[in-house]
Amino acid sequence: MRKFFVIYGLLLLMRSPLRAQDSIIVKPVTLAQLFELVEAGSERIMISKTNVALARQKTEIAGLYRLPQLSSDFTYGYISNADIWTPSFSEHQKGHIPHQFTQFSVLAAQLIFKGGEVNGEIVKAGLEAQVAGLALEKNMEDIRFLAAGYYLDMLRACNQRKVYKNNIGLAKARLANILVLQKQGMVTENDVLRNRLIISELELNERKVANNVVILNRQLGLLTGMSDSVQFLPDSSVLEKNAEDLLLTSSLEIAQQQNHELKIAGIEKQIAQTNLKLTKAEKYPEIAVFAGSNFQRPFLNTIPAVDIFYNVWQAGVSVKYNISSLYQTRRKLKAGDIALHLSEQKVMLEKQEVELGVKTTHVKYDEARDELGTFQRDLVSAQENYRITEKKYLNQLALLTDLVDASNTKIEAELRVVGARINVVYAYLRVLRAIGTL
Repeated sequence: MRKFFVIYGLLLLMRSPLRAQDSIIVKPVTLAQLFELVEAGSERIMISKTNVALARQKTEIAGLYRLPQLSSDFTYGYISNADIWTPSFSEHQKGHIPHQFTQFSVLAAQLIFKGGEVNGEIVKAGLEAQVAGLALEKNMEDIRFLAAGYYLDMLRACNQRKVYKNNIGLAKARLANILVLQKQGMVTENDVLRNRLIISELELNERKVANNVVILNRQLGLLTGMSDSVQFLPDSSVLEKNAEDLLLTSSLEIAQQQNHELKIAGIEKQIAQTNLKLTKAEKYPEIAVFAGSNFQRPFLNTIPAVDIFYNVWQAGVSVKYNISSLYQTRRKLKAGDIALHLSEQKVMLEKQEVELGVKTTHVKYDEARDELGTFQRDLVSAQENYRITEKKYLNQLALLTDLVDASNTKIEAELRVVGARINVVYAYLRVLRAIGTL
């Protein structure tokens, strides 16, 4: 089967108009290699990676609030003379002040207590970074599943084309035999025309399938970021592997630990709990220690001002309290409790949906395997029926309509087996996606 795909790719290369600037490049690719290509070329994945980098940076920024806050200020300018009045404003005079003003100050402050707000913000930023990472993994899983769908559809189309080509060859060989019988006067022109119509219909179906391959190839090109000149060649070995037996209980246990949406719901619950703690922190005062130095010219605390440089330093403890928190925090806490309850409900709902999804995909996977086994047995019967009917027809023991029915039944059985093989792989991938391990 693998040789057929290689030949098929070469035929596409020969049939395409060859130009130096857009020559076709046949690229054999496995499903695992395709996953790597779409992860590297997908804009959606790139955006998610950027979100992860941003969330990590925010985590680092939140950690900086544990460090002392340092500030400095330098001012240079002009000071006018002072206007001086008596208390009754009856007399006025000018007070001379040195006009050159220079000031340089440095202040350092270290937060000691704020009700755990700083640690809470760090924890919250870390949880948000985890959500961004899980969102990236989920997007990668979604894009892999989408790419796998296109890949398997292309593999289905390639196998369908093989079925049509094989049957076109059989129909042409049958036509040659009918022409021999016609020369012997054993069949009529009607049999010849009917067989030619069958060949024409098979060739038309084969061309339709080839067009579908072109469309699917372009869709894969868009996902991977590759140009139209790349012709993907799917690996048929993915269909030759025996279908695994999957235990439902094991899948449910893995899903509870690995499903990305369930993980995100759990972390969002932790974020709601952290937000509640941050709201409670608003009820507490902010306590910090500080130290600073102020270097200034002129000295303005006397009249007249003295043109000298002087420096003062200060150190102490500052306490701030938001009085409005006495009536605001209670309502904020109520809103936080509602948000926490909502996140808990989402976790429960997500668990139910994950369990339902795993069970559903398991049923569909077993159904696909059973369908494949049935279609394979039907194919054996259809092939044997066609062999017997063709032999009877050539010996004038059956009508052409019987042979056409047998041929159509065989073609349909072959196409069903092709589709069933693809459906088993696709159903298996759906199970992995539901679990969270695709």
